[in-house]
Amino acid sequence: MKHPELLAPAGSLRAMDSNYYSILGGGARLRLLEVFFDLQIPELLGHHGPMPAQQICVLLGLNLHRGWKFLHLLALSGLLEESNGVYSGDETLFGLSADSKYFFGATGTEGFFYRDLVGFWKKVANLSLIDVLRGAPLPEGINWPYATRESVEHFEYYWMRLTAAGSIDTLLMSQAVAKAEKLLDIGGGDGTVGCALCSAYPHMQVTVFNLPVSAELARAHIAERQMTERVHVHEGDFFKDEFPTGFDHVLFNRTLADWQPTVCKMLFDKVKRSMAPGGKLVINEAMLEGNTDFTLAWEFRYIFYDSYGRALFKPLSVYKQLLEDAGFRIIKVTPMRDEAFYSVIEAEAVT
Repeated sequence: MKHPELLAPAGSLRAMDSNYYSILGGGARLRLLEVFFDLQIPELLGHHGPMPAQQICVLLGLNLHRGWKFLHLLALSGLLEESNGVYSGDETLFGLSADSKYFFGATGTEGFFYRDLVGFWKKVANLSLIDVLRGAPLPEGINWPYATRESVEHFEYYWMRLTAAGSIDTLLMSQAVAKAEKLLDIGGGDGTVGCALCSAYPHMQVTVFNLPVSAELARAHIAERQMTERVHVHEGDFFKDEFPTGFDHVLFNRTLADWQPTVCKMLFDKVKRSMAPGGKLVINEAMLEGNTDFTLAWEFRYIFYDSYGRALFKPLSVYKQLLEDAGFRIIKVTPMRDEAFYSVIEAEAVT
């Protein structure tokens, strides 16, 4: 049961202290999450179900007193569910929480994407951030475009295809491309989004614009989905090449948030030169609004990626200004839903 009378009033000194402790608490949560994985607790409890604290500590080789406190903190952080713990005894039961089952499956063996996020953190956690900020080499640095086929496959499959559902659902719900007959999907990955759109809209033809290796992966995936008659691939580098012409809709889906505003403006200029008269530009991206923690996590990560730009997750006001500068006006904004991070902007060229 929640007791609102125990919460600090907004703007009070206690609320200010709570805000500071929320920063410290974030660090504690991340350390707990690392060890949660290292000890394979999701797999253990996914296999056995809720277990007494004493049994868990014995199986994992933990000091009972310290291990109990650790398990209790995992419960406070939302990763475990604690029961029979009124008196903090050895018999307290700990099992996977509903959140953990969502992230890692009922068996505790799933959730590659969520695990990979923590894996990256562990790679950079031991680096001196001060040294990195002063220009130290980045042994785990990422360069774009990716240098190897393996890295492209990892990006397109594990990072883009497996996490595409939320953006696709948001785009469909917005109806922003429902009337499109010829749609250009810029940076369209392995064609996952293009195939989903053609499945939803039988009248639509989609062309995926992407770099050569990604384009090769897209052709294979599109053929596997038996969509080659309706989903096509155009190889190109949007830094160097103009976009193909004649499309009534041009889509950026989870593409612009990787690039700083000057790059986005350059891309919008190219869209205006390529789009058919009366066409619509559609942007489906995570905005800064409502996504502060999401932005903090990703923008921290980008400190270690020198080839990526600055201020990547942008507020709606920045997109509005960039579109105006490129000769577009926003005609509709569909805000993000509870199920996903993304908002949809629809814009048309100013004639």
